[in-house]
Amino acid sequence: MDLYQGPVGSNQVHDFNPGTIDSGPAKGLFWTMHIPTHDVHVDLERATATMRVHHADVEDYHTLKNALLDGPSDPASVSFVIRWQGVKARVEVRDFELGFAGRFIEDSATVEWSASVPSTGGTSTGDGR
Repeated sequence: MDLYQGPVGSNQVHDFNPGTIDSGPAKGLFWTMHIPTHDVHVDLERATATMRVHHADVEDYHTLKNALLDGPSDPASVSFVIRWQGVKARVEVRDFELGFAGRFIEDSATVEWSASVPSTGGTSTGDGR
């Protein structure tokens, strides 16, 4: 989750992310975290879904460049709720060359979030579509 003061792309003040996975089959995967299945609810018939994350431990790298270089960071936590609803389209994709296929629902999403950096006493909240 990146936060800017002003237009996106200028004056970045936070870069919250869980870092890079250090071992196992996902070694090297970055900006990804495990979310327990009980925190994700999907209703395909109604084309709705909700994902809730509470107080996930992450790092605040402050800028994208610093995060990509695994530079200095501050321990932080983030919480968020993402809700998907409102079918725009139902799409079936088949890519034989890449061996990929799936049926997808294009929806709208809303996000409510908060972040805390205890070492600086900083907190941020927001919501958006």
